[in-house]
Amino acid sequence: MSSDYREFLKLLSCHKVKYVIVGAHAVAAHSRPRATGDLDVLIEISKENAEKIVNTLKAFGFGSLDFKVDDFCKSGFVIQLGYEPNRIDILTSITGVNWAEIWKNKTRGIFGSSNIPVYFIGKKQLIKNKIATGRDQDLIDVKRLKRIKMNGK
Repeated sequence: MSSDYREFLKLLSCHKVKYVIVGAHAVAAHSRPRATGDLDVLIEISKENAEKIVNTLKAFGFGSLDFKVDDFCKSGFVIQLGYEPNRIDILTSITGVNWAEIWKNKTRGIFGSSNIPVYFIGKKQLIKNKIATGRDQDLIDVKRLKRIKMNGK
């Protein structure tokens, strides 16, 4: 696992950011790993959480980009930090499912082999998102996720 991922996830926890991991890493948490070039992190839209993510980005070394709290209070805002295969994408919304449902059904897990506790989007909510997005890879992910027995969230 990327040392950048490790450091960023630790900082999210340290700053008490409300977030869940979505995308390919969430698929891996609920089924089995597949190749990806980024880590997708969805954050709650709120002023308090936006302040926390801005402070996290400063601690992570991206303070010079001068992100504002208001940037993270808008639905559909995305920032990309770094380059594949170690890029980190921070999103304020995803298609097909809202934050309240995601947060209520999040699952706690360990990220990769890092022993870092993290939150993942719940399996049912991940499937909703993948279906709504509708890209070829997302639909392949849906088939993979549905093959795994649907138990719990």
